[in-house]
Amino acid sequence: MKRKRLRCVPLFFTVFSLALSGCGRTAGQQETGLDAGTVSASSVETGAEESISGAEPVSAENGEKIVFPERYCETIGNVTFNMDVVVNTDLTAGSMVTAKAQMQKVDRENAFLLLFDSIEEYDTYDYEEEDEYGKNAHSVTYVSPEETTLAYGPQSSKFDYMERDLMPYVQNAFVPFRDEHFNADLYSRSAQLAFMTREEAFETVQKVLEKIGVAIEPVYVGYALDYKTMQSQEYHEDMDGKIDRSQYKAQWTDEDDCYYFYINQTYKGLPLYHVYNQVFADVEEINAPIQAVVSGEGLEWLNIEKVFAVSEEKGGVSLADLKAVIQTAADKYNQVLGSSAYEIVKAELYYYVDLSSGKGTYDVKPVWILTGNEKGGPNLQIIIDAQTAEEIVP
Repeated sequence: MKRKRLRCVPLFFTVFSLALSGCGRTAGQQETGLDAGTVSASSVETGAEESISGAEPVSAENGEKIVFPERYCETIGNVTFNMDVVVNTDLTAGSMVTAKAQMQKVDRENAFLLLFDSIEEYDTYDYEEEDEYGKNAHSVTYVSPEETTLAYGPQSSKFDYMERDLMPYVQNAFVPFRDEHFNADLYSRSAQLAFMTREEAFETVQKVLEKIGVAIEPVYVGYALDYKTMQSQEYHEDMDGKIDRSQYKAQWTDEDDCYYFYINQTYKGLPLYHVYNQVFADVEEINAPIQAVVSGEGLEWLNIEKVFAVSEEKGGVSLADLKAVIQTAADKYNQVLGSSAYEIVKAELYYYVDLSSGKGTYDVKPVWILTGNEKGGPNLQIIIDAQTAEEIVP
C-alpha cells in the first residue's frame, strides 16, 4: 500500500390540425410528464388502414407555436403505427438548432478531495490510453483496502466511484437487464424510503456532480430499492453458473435501503441522446450516461459514461414532414423478407450527438427515435434524421 495525494494538471416547421378517429386511446400526458399537442396529418394513399385525416400541412410562420399529434395510427404494409408522439418541449418555428458538442471534463482533483481524501491507504493504478481526441491521456484508479474505488479517464467525462460494502449485493438483487433474471418491475419508481425522499437523494447526487464540474440539465428515474425486496431477489452464481450461497449477504436490514438513479442529459428541453459506449444504441434506462446509488450513508456509487457541453448553435433548422419520417420506417421494415409484422408504439423527438462525426467534437442534430417490436418477437428501434427523414445507422 502507498499513500499518494492526487495532483491533476490541470418542417421548416409544419403545424398540423387534426381530427383523431379510430386510433385507440388519446394520450393526454406522456410518460415523460410533458404534454404533446393536438394535430392532424394528411392521409397517405397506400391502401392501408388509416386513422388520421385532415387538411394538407400548413407552413408555420417564424415564431408560431408548433404542435404534433399525441397519437398516430396507420398501417402501411406489414408495419402498424399505433404510437405516441412525444415532444418534451414547446416548439416554435425556427426554434430547433444544429450544434457542436464536446465531452465535459470531470474535475479530477475536486473529485478526489471530495470522495477519497479521507482514505489514508490505497493502491494507485496509473496508465495511458487514448482519449476522445485520439491523444494519449492518463487513466487512474484508486483502490482502498476496503475496496472502495475511484477511477477516471481516459475520456474527459469518464468517471466511476464505488463503495464496496453494499453495491455488490445491490447489483445482484436489482436486475434491470431484460434477461431471465430481470426484476426491475418489482421495485417502485414512485415510493419514498424512510431514510430520505427520492428528491433529497437526487439532490445528494446533484451536489456531487456540481462539485466535480459536471453541469447538465438532468431528467432522471429513481428506483426505491427496499431491503426486503432485495433480500428476496438476491442471486449469485459461481463460475459454473450454479447458485453460490457463500456470496449472499449475511443479513439485510432497513439500513440497506437505497435509491438507484438513471440520469439523462437534456438540451433545450429535449433528451440529448448518444450511442452508449459507442456500442449500445437502444434508448433504455440501463444505457443512461449517469447512474448513481444513494443510501442513508450517502453516495454509494456514481458512474459517468459521457456528458456533453453544447456550443456553436445554428438556429432556424427545418424539420421534415412527420409523414415522411413514418414512411422511412415503413419502407425499412417492409423490405424485410418473410411474413413478419411490426408495430411502432412510440416516436420521440431528441437531439442526437453523432459520435461518428469527429474526434472530440461532434455534430448535434434533431432526430426522431421510433420504438416498437416485431410482433411475437424482439423489440426494435430506428433513428431517423428529423431534417432529412433519412435513417441514421449508428
